[in-house]
Amino acid sequence: MERLTALVCLSFSLLLSGCATYLNVATDYDDQFQFSGQSSYALITPKDISNVRNDLLKNRIERALRNELQKKGLTETDKDNADIWVSYFATNEKQQDIRTYHSYNMFYGYSRCYRCIGPSPVFFDTEIDIENYTEGTLMIDIISPKDNKLKWRGTTRSRMTTSAADSLSVEERTAKVNGAVAAILGKYPPQ
Repeated sequence: MERLTALVCLSFSLLLSGCATYLNVATDYDDQFQFSGQSSYALITPKDISNVRNDLLKNRIERALRNELQKKGLTETDKDNADIWVSYFATNEKQQDIRTYHSYNMFYGYSRCYRCIGPSPVFFDTEIDIENYTEGTLMIDIISPKDNKLKWRGTTRSRMTTSAADSLSVEERTAKVNGAVAAILGKYPPQ
């Protein structure tokens, strides 16, 4: 019975870890700014930048921001009364990764290498692999209303094949946005 319980627990933990996504988050901040004591925020968009052209994505990001900031004990208010301003920038760009492999057979076996340097074999062939992918970037900024200066920035990037990115369901897109916002704001305020 104990073995069965242990096996079920192990299977469940492996299932959860397989579902978890790891996002690398980069942060930068003003070490002179007092991050504690902030209780209210306002979502703002810079006037010169229309940074998210997709209203569906914009709404997902703003819902996720409101949810995560509420978890941190911050309440949303108007821009004039906020302790901090929160802004964001999102991009979704199609990219290509092109790799050239040189393969050769010198009568002793087959070899394939990426950017290899070596002798010129008699039987030489070049293979080119092209991978199309989509890279999404989300940047969240915390701005001080007192001086209108950036005080904290968190950024994450995610890369997936273009066909997988294009075939995401609404629920999967929402989950990806929620995960990215949670990962970034998990580093705020800086310790």
